[in-house]
Amino acid sequence: MPKFDVIGLGMATMDILTTVSHLPESNEVFAADDIRIQGGGPVATALVGLSVLGAKTSYLGTIAPDNWGNSILKEFEHYKVDTSHVDQTNTGTSSVAVILIEKDKGDRAILYKKSDLPELNPDTLTADLITQAKILHLDGVHMEAAIRAAQLAHEHGMLVSFDGGAGEPWPGIERLLPLVDILVVARQFAAQMTGLTDPLQSGPALLKWGANEVVVTDGENGSWYCDKEINIFQPAYQVDVVDTTGAGDTFHGAYLYAFLQNLAPQQRLAFASAAAAMKCTKIGGRVGIPTRLQTEIFMKNYQFGGSHETKQ
Repeated sequence: MPKFDVIGLGMATMDILTTVSHLPESNEVFAADDIRIQGGGPVATALVGLSVLGAKTSYLGTIAPDNWGNSILKEFEHYKVDTSHVDQTNTGTSSVAVILIEKDKGDRAILYKKSDLPELNPDTLTADLITQAKILHLDGVHMEAAIRAAQLAHEHGMLVSFDGGAGEPWPGIERLLPLVDILVVARQFAAQMTGLTDPLQSGPALLKWGANEVVVTDGENGSWYCDKEINIFQPAYQVDVVDTTGAGDTFHGAYLYAFLQNLAPQQRLAFASAAAAMKCTKIGGRVGIPTRLQTEIFMKNYQFGGSHETKQ
């Protein structure tokens, strides 16, 4: 029996979140409404979301020996994400982002400093380590290690999940995608990989890489699920948005949690959409992540048409 539900290999950062009346222009000086610090990163936040929902999770990756790195580890500990196999290096600095959030609108400007940590060594990954979980979740960081981990996962009958964010596809992605079973990507990523802007077309096109299922997300415009038999559209839950930071990562964590509960595709999509929407009512990528009960109550009370399924 695996020790964890999901083991994640990917990016972990710290975010400095500043709420402002408007996004600044050059040389403008004015008071901020609020400043907070929270952890971030696609895989890292998805694991936190899974943990909040009730799953057992573990993080793999390199962590810098600086104060930011120590803060990343402390926050993982707070959210009960296992870090016993983290590689805390002797050199390198952490990835840190400064996120300006426009009050009442939720629009953002992001400044970031990339980490100069060494890549996680693929040779440190063993079958005994990877197979401690039911699902391996990746975001493309540490690409060679991610490919090695995915290979080990498949050799031992594990499922591999991948977070395709809205940024440029990582170098080497064409070697990783054939190893992915659950492919959840932003609409921008789907368009870049397929040349198709319509999710009803780009989703099925992404299936050709070998995934069992594909989800394409597009924020307030909703999300689309497809496998070889069905296509489902899930409208976004409408909430009073405070900050969208971490919404996509929360979606990934909630989707995997729903998958682990053996929920049907329609239910998985709705559950993940609801959790992501609820996160947007709080500042930062993590404090707004709801519990399973909170998510279920929100869905029950929401007057909403639901998802729509069509045969392929």
